[in-house]
Amino acid sequence: MEELLRQIDETFDACINTSNEDTALQLKIIKGNIHTLISNYTGDTTPVHTQEVKTEEVAVPEKTFDKTLLIVDDSSIVRNYLKKIFTDKYNIILATDGKEAIDILSENTDIDVMLLDLLMPNIDGFGVLEYISGKGIQTPVIVISGDNSSDTIQKAFQYNVVDMIEKPFDSKKIEDKIDHIIG
Repeated sequence: MEELLRQIDETFDACINTSNEDTALQLKIIKGNIHTLISNYTGDTTPVHTQEVKTEEVAVPEKTFDKTLLIVDDSSIVRNYLKKIFTDKYNIILATDGKEAIDILSENTDIDVMLLDLLMPNIDGFGVLEYISGKGIQTPVIVISGDNSSDTIQKAFQYNVVDMIEKPFDSKKIEDKIDHIIG
C-alpha cells in the first residue's frame, strides 16, 4: 500500500508542477480524495502530502456585500479555492467542520447560501443538515462531496439541499449555481 501511495504522490506531484493554477488545485483535491478513500478503506492514517494554500481565514467577516456565502469543508485547499472564486462578490464565512458551521449558524441567521462538504471530522455534513432541519433554518445548501453514491445523494436530498456537486468541481459551474441561487 505504501508503494502505491508513493507512486500516486509522484504522479500527481509531477502533473501538479506542470499545470496551470486551476488545474493544479483540482489535481491536489483529487490526490487528497484518493488518499482519503484509501485510508478509509484500509484504516491507514497515511498523511496526505499536498501543498496547502496559505491565506488568513476569518470566521465572520465585516459586511461589504449584500449576500453572504458560508463555505464548510475540512480541506483548506477547497475552502481557500472557493473563497478565491467568490471573494469579490459575496461576504465569505469559512468553517473547517460541521461543529464550526453549527456554531456560525446559531449566531448568524443572514447566510444566503451554504456550500457543504459531507465527509468531515467532528460533525459531518449530515449532522449540519440535521441541525438546519431541526432549527427550521431555510438557508439553501449545495453539497460538495467526493461521495456520489446513490444512497448518499438520496439521503442528502431529504434535507434542504438544492444541488449536489461532485468533487473535483468546475469553478465556472459552481459559480453559476451560486449566482443563480443568490441572484
